[in-house]
Amino acid sequence: MDSINEKYFYKKSKQINTKFIDILVFYIYIISAIITSIFVVSEYRKTVIFYGVIILVSVAFAALAQKSKTQFFFNIFLFLSFLVLFFVYGFRNFSAIDDNSYIGIFNNVAEIGWINQFLSTTMEPGYLIINQLVSAFTDNYLVMQLITSFIPLFLFYYGFKKYRHIISIPTAVFFLCTVLYFQMVSAGLVRMFIGVSIVFIALDFVPKKKPLKYIFLIVLASLFHYSAFFMIVLSYFAINKTNLSKRASLTYITIFIASPFIFLFVAKFIVPLLGKRYLSYGFVEGINLNLSTFSTLPIILLLLFFYKHFFDIQKSYFKLFVLTYALSLIIFLFGEMVNLGRLIFYAYTALILAASMITKLLTEDSRKPLYSGIIIPYGFLYVYVTQFTLESHIPYLFPYNNIFFSI
Repeated sequence: MDSINEKYFYKKSKQINTKFIDILVFYIYIISAIITSIFVVSEYRKTVIFYGVIILVSVAFAALAQKSKTQFFFNIFLFLSFLVLFFVYGFRNFSAIDDNSYIGIFNNVAEIGWINQFLSTTMEPGYLIINQLVSAFTDNYLVMQLITSFIPLFLFYYGFKKYRHIISIPTAVFFLCTVLYFQMVSAGLVRMFIGVSIVFIALDFVPKKKPLKYIFLIVLASLFHYSAFFMIVLSYFAINKTNLSKRASLTYITIFIASPFIFLFVAKFIVPLLGKRYLSYGFVEGINLNLSTFSTLPIILLLLFFYKHFFDIQKSYFKLFVLTYALSLIIFLFGEMVNLGRLIFYAYTALILAASMITKLLTEDSRKPLYSGIIIPYGFLYVYVTQFTLESHIPYLFPYNNIFFSI
């Protein structure tokens, strides 16, 4: 009887401890969002508060999904989290930097067909084919925008469901919002967002040692943005079972040394084959060496601190994600040589997964609030610096323009 009581009280205290940890993390989210809104100029504060609410609500629904006891409620809450982000992104009033260009592409494809558009621009055929299919039914670009907004967000959320047993979905949604989502809201990198989301799904097949599926998805991603083919390098770890476990560090050093030569090769021999649209990628500049070059290093070190806490297949996943995110150092250092800095978005898919794996690991650990106290402010700081105060993006984020309202 005493043994039963001890087990009951232990279970009860564990539940109370977990709830207390969750409450602390909740306050970290709220406080970080409030501080972010305080530091923006007053004329943009209302919009930043709106963006903060979007982040918090999507994360809250993801948290409810994570805690759901049934598959039904899991799907409902995950869908609501998705719906919040889709509504803001999909129904933007053609307000992103590249939206006018994409409207022009849509009209051109409707007029001359995707093949002629491809021959004249060498734009990625996968994206052009979607334009062709949509334009066959409607001349309203909003439909195209809704479809191309739905695809990447759906794939990310499908990925969250796919990785749910090894990641914290709320953390994953939070990093999706802070390192990728608002970049897309402001810049409208439609093709790249689709390519990045496909790569996000593809990463699952590397630890599973399924190179053909991984390569297929990378090729598919490159049909929406040619830069996705850069991620083919990770197929090396899917082909041989010992590669990821024993050779990751050596491979990273090799890539680091070879990167400037690879980027120069791309600039001189690959870019000319892609047509006039990509000529700017053929200009070779110097190495980017400043404080921002190493901005991802502290997070990489934080992730590595938890490396020894993972075992078996989870260790393989975590090692892959950290290695992929560590490519951000190479991209920041050498990517500007040939204007390939946007490759960083592929590295960020791995950050989303690695950071959320640690949160999952610390679910009932007293270190979770400390870890959350680092990564949550970091996420808000990242979106504050790279979006909310970036001069070139400010006109496209403030105010936020939806087809139904403006704020």
